[in-house]
Amino acid sequence: MNMPAKTHFVQTGLKHTEIDAFLAKELSKAGYSGVDIQKTPLGARVIIYAERPGIVIGRSGKNIKDLTTILEEKFGLENPQIEVSELEVPELKARVVANLLVQRLERGDHFRRAAYAIMRRVMAAGAKGVEIKISGKLSSERAKYQKFRDGVVCKAGEPAMRYVDYAALQAYLKPGIMGVQVKIMPPDVEMPDVIKIKPREEPTPVKEGLEPSQTIEEPVKSESMEPAASKNEVQAEGSEESEPPQEAKPESTIEELKEE
Repeated sequence: MNMPAKTHFVQTGLKHTEIDAFLAKELSKAGYSGVDIQKTPLGARVIIYAERPGIVIGRSGKNIKDLTTILEEKFGLENPQIEVSELEVPELKARVVANLLVQRLERGDHFRRAAYAIMRRVMAAGAKGVEIKISGKLSSERAKYQKFRDGVVCKAGEPAMRYVDYAALQAYLKPGIMGVQVKIMPPDVEMPDVIKIKPREEPTPVKEGLEPSQTIEEPVKSESMEPAASKNEVQAEGSEESEPPQEAKPESTIEELKEE
C-alpha cells in the first residue's frame, strides 16, 4: 500500500532516531558519535562512527553480528551491512565529549573539575570554542545550572545551525538526574563576516606597439654593447704606443740672416 510522502519521511526519521538512541546506549563505552543509514540496492548500509572501533566490532566480530540481527529483526532494516568508522579527532565531536563528561560525573568527579578538564582537552584539539552547561542538583537541594565556556561559539543565526556541533545527555546520580549540554565550534569554520583582503598586484609594464599579454624583456649585456671609450682615453692609449715627439728646432734670428 502506497503511503503519502510526508508520512514516509516522518516514519523514516522516527526509525533513524530510534536506531540512534539504541546504538548510543549499547555503544556508550566505545565512544559512539553517530550513525548514517543509506539505502542501497543490496540492502541498508549502516555506518557507525565511534572513537574505539574495536569495542564495536567485538572479538571475532561477535558484536557486529549481534547488532546486525537486532537491526534486522527489531527495526526492520533489510539486509543491514554494518561498517565502523574511526573518528580522527574525537575531542571535536560534541557527543563523544558529552559522553565522557557523563562518565566522569557518574564516577564521582566534581562537576567543576570534570568540566574544566574536558574543556581544556577540547581546546587543545584545535577547536575555536566550546561551551559546557551542567544542570541539576549541583551543590544544594535546589536545582540550578552552571556554564563553562572558552573561545568563540555562535549562538544564533545560520552559523549556529550549520557549524556548531551540539549534544545533550543525562548523568544518573544518587541525588538525581544531571543534564549535560556540549557545544563545540570546529577549527575549520569560515565565518561569513570575516573579510579577506588580497594583496594588490602591480600592473605589468606595456610597451607601445605591443599587446598587453606581451612583456618587455630586459636587454642582455654583452661585450659588444659596452660603451665606446672616450676620445681622451683613445688619445692617451695612442700616445703610449706611438713614438715620442721630436724637439722643435729654434728659428734663426734676423741678425744671423743678415750676416749670411
